[in-house]
This record gives sequence, structure tokens and C-alpha cells, in this order.
Amino acid sequence: MNKKWIQFAAGAALVTGLLAAPGLPEFAQPVKQVEAKGKTYTITPKSKPKKKNYLKSNKYTKYTKNYYTLRDRLESLEKSKGGTIIFKKGTYTYTNAVFVPSNVKIIFRDGVVIKKGSKTGAKSLKPSTSIFQLVKPSKSKKKKVYGKYDGTKNITFEGQGNVTVDLKYFNKGIAIIAGHNKNIKINNIKFRNMKNGHFIEMDANENSSVTNCSFTNAKGDIVKEAINLDTPDRTTKGWSQPWSKFDKTPNKNVTIDKCSFNNLGRSVGTHKYSSGKYHTNITISNCTIKGMKKDAIRMMNWKSAKITGNVISGTKKGNYRAILGSGVYYPVIKDNKLINFDRAVQFMPWKNSGPGSSYKTIYNEFSDYSYQCLKQNKCSGVRENYVRINWRYKDFAEKHSKTIYLETY
Repeated sequence: MNKKWIQFAAGAALVTGLLAAPGLPEFAQPVKQVEAKGKTYTITPKSKPKKKNYLKSNKYTKYTKNYYTLRDRLESLEKSKGGTIIFKKGTYTYTNAVFVPSNVKIIFRDGVVIKKGSKTGAKSLKPSTSIFQLVKPSKSKKKKVYGKYDGTKNITFEGQGNVTVDLKYFNKGIAIIAGHNKNIKINNIKFRNMKNGHFIEMDANENSSVTNCSFTNAKGDIVKEAINLDTPDRTTKGWSQPWSKFDKTPNKNVTIDKCSFNNLGRSVGTHKYSSGKYHTNITISNCTIKGMKKDAIRMMNWKSAKITGNVISGTKKGNYRAILGSGVYYPVIKDNKLINFDRAVQFMPWKNSGPGSSYKTIYNEFSDYSYQCLKQNKCSGVRENYVRINWRYKDFAEKHSKTIYLETY
């Protein structure tokens, strides 16, 4: 056999063995993006729907005009199996949810403002809580259509310049609901003014990313995450879209990179877990997280997560942490700066309360590499300048805990 071939095969086997070794982190796959093909529509705030039945509807008002126009174009793109919608500069108000099919690219030009509307001007049409839902328009009202990652795919929201999505503090409002999707990309958008909801709710997503976005200002429930990573599970009641099969599919290969979070309860997290279902390869990197009122990042049932290169600060009010984990397996958490929290980092067993409380308590597991990484974080203005790891549920005694001290600055 050729000597060079033998050397190549040996090297490949070594790399494969290292990546498969227990306790070493799994690395997220790159997010694949498919360029949208098909029709291209350019719209302005004054654009109208093309379908005459929308124009003649008593639900078509000055408040719902933008909604019906975008709905009209998205329904057309479902039929053409994809395409592009370009928003020209201006302010658009959406009273009700629009549904985005596969292979669609939505481009927001510089100066676009998307607002959540609270008044339809039609008695027979109540405003919805969300703006965008990533599901085929033709399937949006049907039940149990999508499971696993077999929903819509290859969808891009691209901001070009200064682009804002303003929820206007609409109660329980959500800008983007993504469920059972593949290859979703959200880039360069400023999300503002959330109340008791989420900016992005992401359940059962594979190979998706949120990059170069900002999330600012929240009112109401401080436990609510700007980006919520959960499972579609009837038991926990954390997901309510009728088109889902509620099969508890977790997220896989999700990247949140170069984003900023300011004046919120929590930046990214999971608030209910499904038993035996693990969000895998979640990456939060190079983000600035400032003014968090609760635990800034909350992990529940996250496997091989990477949290690196972030600056995370809180308000130092309450017994909260920069990073809190439960049911976490082999995390890679390093090179973060943790500022103004009561505690820097804590891992502890956890059990759902209320909906989902029937699920068993979840515990954490670390590799030597995980411990090495944890030592590479720095903290400032914290009462507990160390990583606190509690092994028993509701038992915080030192003899049942592990402590990893961090460098202060």
C-alpha cells in the first residue's frame, strides 16, 4: 500500500477517534443556506395585495393593509416554491401573523421599521400575538402537520443597514416563531420593546442561526427570554402552535453569534425541559449581554453547548447568575467576562414546577475538558467569584458541591 495513503488513513482515524471520545465537545455543523429562487417581490408601506378578495374584504382596513399585502405575497411564494421579498425603506405595521414557506429570503432595506399593531379596525379580526411564523400558509390552520425537523426550511431574514422590529410592548408578543425548521438564518436586525413574550421563539430547529442582531428593552415577567429555546411539548405548555405534532423535538446546531442584549430579564434560555430530550450543539459566542435582571443564560437539558467570548453583566439585584445550568452535559464555557451578578456561574439539579413537573429531576455531567474551560472565565463585581456546582437536588451543602474559583479583574 502507498506510504502516503497509510499516513493519511492513520491521521484520519486519529481525528475521528478524538471527536468520538466521551467528554469531548461536539461541534456545531455550519448553517447551510440555500439561495431563494423563484419570484421576487418588492414592497413599500403603500403596497396593496394583488388578490381582489383581500381588497374587497371588510377586514381590509388602513390598519391591516400591510398584513394583507405581505400575506398575499407569501402565499404566492408558497405556490412558486420559494422566492424573495424586498422591503423598501419605511414603516410597516403588522396586526396579525404572516406565515413563511420554505426557500424564502426576506430582505429589509436600510430604514425599514416593522411594528406590532394592536388595532385591526375590523370587529371580526382580532390581532394576533406574533408577527412571523415559519410554516406554510396553507398548513398554518391545520393540526399536527409538522414533527421533528420536517417543517419549512431555508428561510432568511436579512437586514441591510438599520432595520428594526418593534413589538411595541404588545402583551405576550413574539416577533418570530420558528418550529420544526431547518436552515433558518436571522441576521442584522434590531429587536425592541418586548412584554411578557419573546423576540424569537425557537423550538425543534436544526442548523439555524441568529447573528449580528440586537435585543433591547423588556417589561413584565423577567423570566422571559429574548431568544427562547424550547421543545414543542404539550406537557410543559411552553408551545401552542396547532400545526405542530408536539413531539418534544429539541433544537440541534443553533448558533447565536455577535449579538447584543440590553435591559432584559434574560438573554437566551430554556424555561421548561422535556424528559430525555437534549438541545444539542447550542453556541452562544461573541455576544454583549448587559443589564440582565435574571440569570442571563439559562440552560436546561443542553448537551455539548458552547458559550465563549461573551461579556455578560447584570443589575446585581437578587440571587441571580450570569450562567445557570441544569441537565447540562459536557459544556464548553470559556473566555467569558461575568460582571455584576450575585453569583458568577452555577450548575444544579432541577425539576420543572407546574406544567412538566411529572418529569424526573435533571442533573449535570462534566468532562475534564469542561472543568478546564470553566477555569478560563473572568469575573468582576460578583459576590461569589467562582463556579458553584451542586450535585444533589435542593442540597447546597459544601460537602455535596464542587467549587472552581475564577480570576477577578
